Amino acid sequence: MGPAREDLWLASWLLAAFALAASLCAANALGPNYTGAVYFPRLFVIPAVAALNAWLTGASPSARRDAAHAWLTCLGAYALTMLALGALVQGIQYTPHEPIDAALLAWDRRLGWDTAAALNRLAAHPILRWWLNRAYESTDLQLALAPMLPLLRGDARRSRVFLHATLYATLAGCLFYWFFPSSGPAGMIDSPHFSWVQRATHMKFSQVHSRSPVTTIWGGMIAFPSFHVAWAALTVYAAAGDRRTLWPVLALNALVVASTVALGWHYLVDVPAGLALAGLALSMGEAAHRRLTR
Repeated sequence: MGPAREDLWLASWLLAAFALAASLCAANALGPNYTGAVYFPRLFVIPAVAALNAWLTGASPSARRDAAHAWLTCLGAYALTMLALGALVQGIQYTPHEPIDAALLAWDRRLGWDTAAALNRLAAHPILRWWLNRAYESTDLQLALAPMLPLLRGDARRSRVFLHATLYATLAGCLFYWFFPSSGPAGMIDSPHFSWVQRATHMKFSQVHSRSPVTTIWGGMIAFPSFHVAWAALTVYAAAGDRRTLWPVLALNALVVASTVALGWHYLVDVPAGLALAGLALSMGEAAHRRLTR
């Protein structure tokens, strides 16, 4: 009964995530009626149905508990979690609350961190800048491969805890943004070294809340806590069962964490917040897995 209980628990959280996303979109339609970008197009229906089918096949009470069904269950639920993230991003962009970027910038200054100066120093080292950009951009691919790392080793416990943690971090980080939105340093600091994609993050927020047409979906959304840092920590956890994968994954994600502030994507204070988000999510995942499979 342990795996079945855990599957039901995960399904409940996934339903809650999609219900929350729908509620936020409905609240905007009935309230401020902000414009917004479309992050969850109809094209997502096909992978959503495929992911749900894979998860239901593996989680069925009549399914054999072998490696193939473990893969179906974990990857199907993980794909649904990523789709829930897309749905939540669609909803949280309509936050009615004031951004906290000024407070985050003030904290950085208290800590002695100057993003503009860091960008100026990095501009003198184009090769290092290139490598940091490649590390930062590797996060999407790492997210796609991360759940497979424990599955390839047959480490069911780690794959399940990773799945729990990803879902909890997604919900907690998106909810925090709804109440305390932030769009990153590019909207607060004047520097020629910000890319247009970085500037697009702040531009989208301004367009949504001025009820102007949103001209791009490029750029990020959540600055605090840093999801890139949280994903990096969770990916390292997924790789931690095998030294052959742990050390290269750890080295790559150390670069990811460094790149978030060195390239100006995030404030310095976003980094410990992202690590705290991942740590909390992993603690919750460990506790839930132990309780549900007891």
